[in-house]
Amino acid sequence: MQRAAVLILVIFSCFIAAMPTAVAEVPSAPTNFNAERDGARIYLSWEPPAGNVTVICYNVYRGTDPGNLTFYDSVDANFTSGYDPEVLRGTTYYYAVSAIGTEGESPWSQIVKVSSPSDELPALIMTAIIAVVVVTLLFAYWKGKGS
Repeated sequence: MQRAAVLILVIFSCFIAAMPTAVAEVPSAPTNFNAERDGARIYLSWEPPAGNVTVICYNVYRGTDPGNLTFYDSVDANFTSGYDPEVLRGTTYYYAVSAIGTEGESPWSQIVKVSSPSDELPALIMTAIIAVVVVTLLFAYWKGKGS
Protein backbone atom coordinates (compact mmCIF):
# COMPACT_ATOMS: atom_id res chain seq x y z
CA MET A 1 0.00 0.00 0.00
CA GLN A 2 2.81 2.36 0.89
CA ARG A 3 4.59 1.57 -2.39
CA ALA A 4 1.44 2.33 -4.34
CA ALA A 5 1.10 5.72 -2.63
CA VAL A 6 4.74 6.59 -3.42
CA LEU A 7 4.28 5.43 -7.03
CA ILE A 8 1.14 7.57 -7.40
CA LEU A 9 2.95 10.55 -5.88
CA VAL A 10 5.89 10.12 -8.30
CA ILE A 11 3.57 9.78 -11.30
CA PHE A 12 1.55 12.84 -10.19
CA SER A 13 4.78 14.86 -9.73
CA CYS A 14 5.97 13.92 -13.21
CA PHE A 15 2.57 14.82 -14.65
CA ILE A 16 2.64 18.25 -12.97
CA ALA A 17 6.23 18.89 -14.11
CA ALA A 18 5.34 18.02 -17.71
CA MET A 19 2.38 20.44 -17.83
CA PRO A 20 3.06 23.62 -19.82
CA THR A 21 3.34 26.69 -17.66
CA ALA A 22 2.60 30.25 -18.59
CA VAL A 23 5.84 32.00 -19.42
CA ALA A 24 6.01 35.70 -18.68
CA GLU A 25 7.90 37.52 -21.37
CA VAL A 26 9.15 40.97 -22.16
CA PRO A 27 6.56 42.78 -24.29
CA SER A 28 7.28 43.67 -27.87
CA ALA A 29 7.52 47.34 -28.85
CA PRO A 30 4.32 49.39 -28.99
CA THR A 31 3.05 49.79 -32.55
CA ASN A 32 1.77 52.61 -34.76
CA PHE A 33 3.54 55.28 -32.74
CA ASN A 34 2.66 58.79 -33.91
CA ALA A 35 3.54 62.32 -32.79
CA GLU A 36 1.98 65.51 -34.13
CA ARG A 37 1.67 69.17 -33.25
CA ASP A 38 -1.47 70.15 -31.39
CA GLY A 39 -1.35 73.89 -30.88
CA ALA A 40 1.59 74.65 -28.62
CA ARG A 41 2.01 71.02 -27.51
CA ILE A 42 2.85 67.67 -29.06
CA TYR A 43 0.24 64.88 -29.11
CA LEU A 44 1.65 61.33 -28.84
CA SER A 45 -0.33 58.14 -29.55
CA TRP A 46 0.44 54.44 -29.98
CA GLU A 47 -1.09 50.97 -29.85
CA PRO A 48 -0.24 48.31 -27.25
CA PRO A 49 2.33 45.64 -28.08
CA ALA A 50 1.17 42.59 -30.00
CA GLY A 51 0.41 39.41 -28.11
CA ASN A 52 -1.09 38.58 -24.75
CA VAL A 53 1.46 40.34 -22.56
CA THR A 54 0.74 42.31 -19.42
CA VAL A 55 1.83 45.94 -19.70
CA ILE A 56 2.34 47.88 -16.46
CA CYS A 57 3.16 51.25 -18.02
CA TYR A 58 4.72 52.93 -21.03
CA ASN A 59 7.94 54.95 -21.03
CA VAL A 60 8.18 57.93 -23.37
CA TYR A 61 11.61 59.02 -24.59
CA ARG A 62 12.35 62.43 -26.09
CA GLY A 63 15.29 64.34 -27.52
CA THR A 64 16.33 66.91 -30.08
CA ASP A 65 18.67 64.42 -31.75
CA PRO A 66 17.35 61.01 -32.90
CA GLY A 67 20.51 59.35 -31.61
CA ASN A 68 20.23 60.83 -28.13
CA LEU A 69 16.76 60.24 -26.66
CA THR A 70 16.34 60.27 -22.88
CA PHE A 71 13.50 59.26 -20.58
CA TYR A 72 10.80 61.93 -20.56
CA ASP A 73 7.71 60.51 -18.85
CA SER A 74 5.89 57.36 -17.78
CA VAL A 75 2.26 56.72 -18.77
CA ASP A 76 -0.13 54.30 -17.04
CA ALA A 77 -0.89 51.14 -19.05
CA ASN A 78 -4.56 52.14 -19.31
CA PHE A 79 -3.58 54.99 -21.65
CA THR A 80 -2.04 54.84 -25.12
CA SER A 81 -1.69 58.54 -25.75
CA GLY A 82 -0.61 61.73 -24.07
CA TYR A 83 0.68 65.25 -24.54
CA ASP A 84 4.07 66.86 -24.25
CA PRO A 85 3.28 70.44 -23.23
CA GLU A 86 6.93 71.27 -22.45
CA VAL A 87 8.12 72.09 -25.95
CA LEU A 88 10.10 75.09 -27.12
CA ARG A 89 8.96 76.96 -30.19
CA GLY A 90 10.93 76.31 -33.35
CA THR A 91 12.51 73.10 -31.99
CA THR A 92 12.39 69.69 -33.69
CA TYR A 93 11.79 66.81 -31.29
CA TYR A 94 12.21 63.06 -31.67
CA TYR A 95 10.14 60.59 -29.65
CA ALA A 96 9.97 56.85 -28.98
CA VAL A 97 7.88 54.78 -26.58
CA SER A 98 8.46 51.43 -24.86
CA ALA A 99 6.23 49.08 -22.88
CA ILE A 100 7.11 47.95 -19.36
CA GLY A 101 5.92 44.45 -18.48
CA THR A 102 6.43 42.17 -15.51
CA GLU A 103 9.58 40.78 -17.11
CA GLY A 104 11.14 44.06 -18.21
CA GLU A 105 11.11 46.81 -20.81
CA SER A 106 10.34 46.28 -24.47
CA PRO A 107 12.45 47.61 -27.30
CA TRP A 108 11.56 51.15 -28.37
CA SER A 109 8.96 51.84 -31.00
CA GLN A 110 10.12 53.51 -34.17
CA ILE A 111 11.48 57.00 -33.55
CA VAL A 112 9.21 59.75 -34.86
CA LYS A 113 10.08 63.35 -35.66
CA VAL A 114 7.85 66.37 -35.05
CA SER A 115 8.49 70.10 -35.15
CA SER A 116 6.97 72.34 -32.53
CA PRO A 117 5.27 75.54 -33.68
CA SER A 118 7.69 78.22 -34.80
CA ASP A 119 7.77 81.88 -33.87
CA GLU A 120 7.03 82.90 -37.47
CA LEU A 121 3.24 82.83 -37.26
CA PRO A 122 2.98 84.91 -34.06
CA ALA A 123 5.36 87.49 -35.56
CA LEU A 124 3.24 87.65 -38.71
CA ILE A 125 0.06 88.02 -36.67
CA MET A 126 1.60 90.72 -34.47
CA THR A 127 2.76 92.63 -37.57
CA ALA A 128 -0.78 92.50 -38.99
CA ILE A 129 -2.28 93.69 -35.70
CA ILE A 130 0.19 96.58 -35.45
CA ALA A 131 -0.54 97.55 -39.07
CA VAL A 132 -4.30 97.59 -38.40
CA VAL A 133 -3.83 99.68 -35.25
CA VAL A 134 -1.57 102.19 -37.05
CA VAL A 135 -3.99 102.52 -39.99
CA THR A 136 -6.92 102.94 -37.56
CA LEU A 137 -5.07 105.63 -35.59
CA LEU A 138 -4.07 107.45 -38.77
CA PHE A 139 -7.63 107.30 -40.05
CA ALA A 140 -8.99 108.54 -36.69
CA TYR A 141 -6.43 111.39 -36.68
CA TRP A 142 -7.29 112.33 -40.26
CA LYS A 143 -11.05 112.17 -39.53
CA GLY A 144 -10.59 114.29 -36.41
CA LYS A 145 -8.75 117.01 -38.36
CA GLY A 146 -11.59 117.33 -40.85
CA SER A 147 -14.30 118.09 -38.31
